[in-house]
Amino acid sequence: MKIIFAGSSKFGIPTIIKLKEKHQLLLIISQPDKPAGRKQRIKPCPIARFAKDQKLELYQPKSINSSESIAKIKQLNPELLITASYGEIIKKEVRQIPLLGAINIHPSLLPKYRGPTPIQTALLNGENKTGTTIFKLTSRLDAGPILAQRELVIQSEDNFGSLEEKLANISAELLGEILPAIKDKTLTVRPQNENLASYTHKFDKQDLWINWKDKIRNIFNQIRAFSPHPGARTFIHNTNLKILQAEMYDFSINNKTGTIAGFIKNKGIIVNCQDGKLLITKVQAEGKKVMSAWAYQLGARLSEGESFEPFNKVFFQNS
Repeated sequence: MKIIFAGSSKFGIPTIIKLKEKHQLLLIISQPDKPAGRKQRIKPCPIARFAKDQKLELYQPKSINSSESIAKIKQLNPELLITASYGEIIKKEVRQIPLLGAINIHPSLLPKYRGPTPIQTALLNGENKTGTTIFKLTSRLDAGPILAQRELVIQSEDNFGSLEEKLANISAELLGEILPAIKDKTLTVRPQNENLASYTHKFDKQDLWINWKDKIRNIFNQIRAFSPHPGARTFIHNTNLKILQAEMYDFSINNKTGTIAGFIKNKGIIVNCQDGKLLITKVQAEGKKVMSAWAYQLGARLSEGESFEPFNKVFFQNS
C-alpha cells in the first residue's frame, strides 16, 4: 500500500518501522525544526530526526493544510494518510486526497481522553488500564469512527515514558494487523459514543509543581505522569528539583506536610504528605544530571525536618 505518515513525537516511530516492512512509505510529514532547550538551538522533532537518520523522504511544512502541501500530497497519489501525534488538525481537503482516506492513531480508549495529553491524564487520574485507538479522521477532534482498539493494563511502576513506549508498540502492531482489511474495505467501523467522551488539555508549568498538602496517591500519580519529562517538581535549598521516581512508603497521617521525615540508606528521601509518606528515589536538580535521591541528598546535605516548597517562580529554563 502507498502510504504517507504524518507525526512529530517519538510515539510514531514504531509505526514507521512497521510500515517500512510491508508497505511503500511515500513520505514522512513532520513539524518544522524549532528552538529547544536552554540555549534555544534549532532542533528537529523526534519523527523528523528519525526520518533523516533513516534517509526517508521528509517534508516539514509550516502547515499540512497549505496549498503547497496539498499539491505535494496530490502529486504522490497516496492510498492512505496515517497520522499520530502530528500537532495540527488535518482539514477536509487533505483528508480526501488519499484513495482510502486518512486515519489517526490515538493512545487512549476513545471516546475517553480525546485531545493532546491522554497518557499523562490517564496516569494523573490513577487509571488501571488504557489502550490505543485507530480511527477515521473527521472534522471533529478525535471523534471519528473507530476502526480498531486494543487495551493495555497500566502497571504501578509505569510512568509517562514507559507507558508511551508500550502504547507506541501495540499501536504499530494493531495497525499492521488491520491494514489489509482497510485496503480491501472489509473492516467494520463503529461510531464513538458521544455520551462517554472526555477531553484532555495541555499542561503548563504550574501543573508540574507538587502540592505536598495533597493526598499521597495524587502526588505519586503526578510524578508518574510527568516522568521522565518534563518532570514534577519542588523547591529546596534555593534549587528547583525534579522528582522523577517515587514510591508510596506508608499511609500514616502527619500534619507536617512537605517536611523530610527521614532517609533510607542507598535508596532515597522520605517526605510527609497529607495522608502518608512518599519515598523519593530519583531526582534531577536544575542544571544537573538525573541521579538517585540518596546521592542527591548526600551532596545537598539535606536534614530531617527540612521542608520542600510546593512552588517557586524560577522555572527550569529548558522545560
